[in-house]
Amino acid sequence: MRSRNFARAFGVVVRRYRKAQKLSQETLAERADLAPKMISLIERFERNPTVNVADSIAEGLAVPLWRLVKDAEELKRSGRKSY
Repeated sequence: MRSRNFARAFGVVVRRYRKAQKLSQETLAERADLAPKMISLIERFERNPTVNVADSIAEGLAVPLWRLVKDAEELKRSGRKSY
């Protein structure tokens, strides 16, 4: 399913940005006003975030939402199975 592939890529991108900023899931969740469990579920590809949740994550990371979506789309298009 294509949307699942995007959700997986989005989770990978969120994790990469979070780790690059040396943030814990808990800290990102606090900044994004979300439950830490939600960040975990998204990063483990168990939740497909709504647009509002994705926007909250982007704000928590201080990254424009379009950048997260663009990076996830590029990752998905690369066809790499290892993400």
